[in-house]
Amino acid sequence: MTVLKNVLHKGTVTDIVLSGGKIESIGKTELPGIELSGLKVYPGLIDTHIHGALGHDVSDPHDSLDVISDYELRSGVTTWYPTTVAVDAEQLVKVTNRDVSLVSGANIPGFHMEGPFINKAKKGAINEEHIIPASRELFDRCNASGLVKKMTVAPETEGALEFIEDCPALISVGHTTCDYDTAAESFRRGARCLTHTYNVMPGIHHREPGPIGAGADSKDIYAELISDGVHIHPSAVRMLVRIYGTDRIVLVSDSVRATGLSDGEYDLGGVPTVVKDGVARTLGGNLAGSTTNLFDCVRCAISFGICEEDAVKMASDNPARMMGLNKGRVEVGYDADLIIVDGDFNLKHVIKGGELCVL
Repeated sequence: MTVLKNVLHKGTVTDIVLSGGKIESIGKTELPGIELSGLKVYPGLIDTHIHGALGHDVSDPHDSLDVISDYELRSGVTTWYPTTVAVDAEQLVKVTNRDVSLVSGANIPGFHMEGPFINKAKKGAINEEHIIPASRELFDRCNASGLVKKMTVAPETEGALEFIEDCPALISVGHTTCDYDTAAESFRRGARCLTHTYNVMPGIHHREPGPIGAGADSKDIYAELISDGVHIHPSAVRMLVRIYGTDRIVLVSDSVRATGLSDGEYDLGGVPTVVKDGVARTLGGNLAGSTTNLFDCVRCAISFGICEEDAVKMASDNPARMMGLNKGRVEVGYDADLIIVDGDFNLKHVIKGGELCVL
């Protein structure tokens, strides 16, 4: 049992009792515990789109998920979905069937496959050589351990709509040239999200609203958003929040191997990249993911004018609901994955499964 004493929750200083990995009670208690002296408590952050950190890449089956996972936990991310890019099919199968139960650090409910069923015309920083038509056979091989929980798919590509309708993973529309009607059809067939909205997809035009407009009209569609201060202008962040509302935006980092490291030469799934002034790009100039963790993305969203509570919700409660997790809220019965911050939103403590972690 862990007791958090005098923690600020929803404007009230209170105590929170954690037991059996769950939040047992919220309210003043005589039980002794960890004195927090009015620091704020929020749900642990949940990042559904992470490629790597500290020199390690999820798409490399020989790289360490532990290193990335430990980094994420120390950064306030208590749950993450290792995200692959389009690499060799046999390599994908190995990567997505790794045993994650023994990985230290943050929780790993499963993998997110960003491709290979995407559009070459919107490859971004993904290796075009490995982009292929949708294949249920390949998906099933990758999902042999039942761990592929999310897939990015371009619905206009060969066989994609049929794949979306039949796939058990959550489908996110991305790396796509699809128009409004095709995106809307993909949502009718079961897709539920947009991958890093705005990036590598058609923008919003008053006669061609594209996938962003289709998602806005489909009231149960979520929109990933990279709020790192690089991928999207602050005005566009605020605009999307107004269009979709604070319940449907899912903040993600899209962090890559260079996250937590200095400028230099790296790669993303085998594609050479260069990080300069903290911005990762391919040799051709395309943005190649982010070098920012999700906690800092939340801080960035706050600096853009999104209120703190909403910014945290978009990185905790919203992804939890999207992925069907019993996480993302500081309420009785929810998983005891929490972060403790000060008045300036500096990370002070991380709690995973009811246990205080060492930062």
